[in-house]
Amino acid sequence: MKLNAFVIISITFVLAISSVGCKSKETPREENPQIIINEQTVQSFATTMVRNLEIGDASALNNVIDNEHIKTLVCENSIVYSGFDVEGGQAYFDHCLQLGDQVVLALDNGGDFSFVRYYQDDAGHHAVFRIYNNFIIDFYDCILDTVSGQIMVEDCFVYSLGTNLSNNVKYNMLYNLLLQTNPDSEARWLREAEELTASGNHKGAVSVLQAHEGELKDYPLFYQLYLVNLYQDNPKTFLSKLDAIKNRIDPRYLLFHQLHSHYTEGNVSGTETTAGQMIAYTGDDPIYLFLLGQAYQNHKQYDKAVECYQILDESMPIFWDLWQSELLCYKKLKNQEAYDQCLRRGEEAFGPTE
Repeated sequence: MKLNAFVIISITFVLAISSVGCKSKETPREENPQIIINEQTVQSFATTMVRNLEIGDASALNNVIDNEHIKTLVCENSIVYSGFDVEGGQAYFDHCLQLGDQVVLALDNGGDFSFVRYYQDDAGHHAVFRIYNNFIIDFYDCILDTVSGQIMVEDCFVYSLGTNLSNNVKYNMLYNLLLQTNPDSEARWLREAEELTASGNHKGAVSVLQAHEGELKDYPLFYQLYLVNLYQDNPKTFLSKLDAIKNRIDPRYLLFHQLHSHYTEGNVSGTETTAGQMIAYTGDDPIYLFLLGQAYQNHKQYDKAVECYQILDESMPIFWDLWQSELLCYKKLKNQEAYDQCLRRGEEAFGPTE
């Protein structure tokens, strides 16, 4: 694999600050009565976005995130509100909402991006997108609204973060501001855990975070650091320790970590079961079959892995990791004819490789 499934999750944030204050929380949101959000209009909105992102246009997603609405949510914290008056605050906030750049980077790296589900609940209309990069799948569950006659993303639950985008930005801005203005606050424990994580002292990071859970549990970064270090410290005990805190985290975040742990460790039945549970939230998607193939491959059942990959060859465009995984399995199975055919197919898509 290119990277461990739990290392890729971003857990460090650098605060740079600007001089733009928050707008009044009473600012009315404009609605265009001619725009009706329903399954058909969301599908059109989503497929157009995906098509534009596939040609490298990051603004297709960046420009439909309702920054002003998210800013209102972020500014509910008075310390964060004041942070927009410090140099770089607005720039940091804007940077955190550039999801389109993440998608284009993944696509440039041989990954994949897709719209997978529409649904409606009490929060409103949702479009769920799946992003794949470096053996990690992530999901953006976007809550939609209309602003000035345009469908916009008013907030987004990011599976790998375990929280809404607005909440993640709020608490990371708070964390960085406290480090600057009150270094003896609870923020020092998050900083210590970050430093221990960066140095590879995963057991030490877990100890610090456990000792200060009461002070830090509202910070999404607490669980992001905690789960990464739990896994890195001992992958074999990770799932049992994750189960012990399942009532304290969003079920989608729980399933995200369970799925990646199962397939990385070659647990086929666990991968299949957890993927089935995730489908209830995300909708079905061929990428789950790829992860099942990865579970078989990591369990050295190369023939079963190939069965999964061959079905994917017929159901979605080839992507780099699928091609490389299929080649490796044919090599392990000593199937030269299939290896050569697969090699030619990939070279047609990606060009000659060494």
